Amino acid sequence: RGIGLQYVKSLLDRTEGTVVACCRDPESATGLHEVMEVPGYQGRLLARPVDITDDSKIQSLAKELEGTYERVDGLFNVVGMLGDPSDPPGPERNLSQMDREFTSQNFAINVVGPMMVTKAIAPLMKAKKGKKYLRDSESVIVQMSARVGSISDNVGGLGWHAYRMSKAALNQGTRTISHELKRQGTWCVSLYPGLTDTDLSKPFQKGLKEGLIFPPEFTVGRMLDVVDGMEEAHSGGLYDWAGQAIPF
Repeated sequence: RGIGLQYVKSLLDRTEGTVVACCRDPESATGLHEVMEVPGYQGRLLARPVDITDDSKIQSLAKELEGTYERVDGLFNVVGMLGDPSDPPGPERNLSQMDREFTSQNFAINVVGPMMVTKAIAPLMKAKKGKKYLRDSESVIVQMSARVGSISDNVGGLGWHAYRMSKAALNQGTRTISHELKRQGTWCVSLYPGLTDTDLSKPFQKGLKEGLIFPPEFTVGRMLDVVDGMEEAHSGGLYDWAGQAIPF
């Protein structure tokens, strides 16, 4: 659903390969089933169950991908957690509202999960060995981040403690693995989609002017443009949907 589902649609339109869409319960993912029925997509879209908080499920996915395809060209970690202000404990408005369990959940879903998926899939993404390329181009890992995860950009932000901290940690993780994985021809980037019309942003849309909330197809299209325009110097960076660098 949301940005993740739109990535599936856009990747099917913009590439010729197979797209493997992962979610907790593919059977109930009606949006995915509808896409599978679109003429031209049959056989190119697979839905697989995965729980990013369960390492055994992540490893099972990686083993299946290795056995079936032997390689992965692009990994998009789209999962994220923010919370609903009408349903405490989060996202927090002030320090007194911080909750240990809610904070731990933010880190488990926004940081640890994507990094564990990356750990499992990265060996399938080797694009070169030494100076010799093993495929036509570099592979790419995309992490979905947020502007509020920027420490430099936080010049007066109130609240959202757990979400801000988790996204800052994700950015650090992305930068760190970019140094390691560039040796195998894999580039890594963190992207900020802007305010997009999804379930995650719904609780925060009230009162916003028309035009300030992007439809998923616009957001994903622009982010894929950023990915398509990447060079090695961009690996490890944080960029918005328009390709503008955001300071860490």
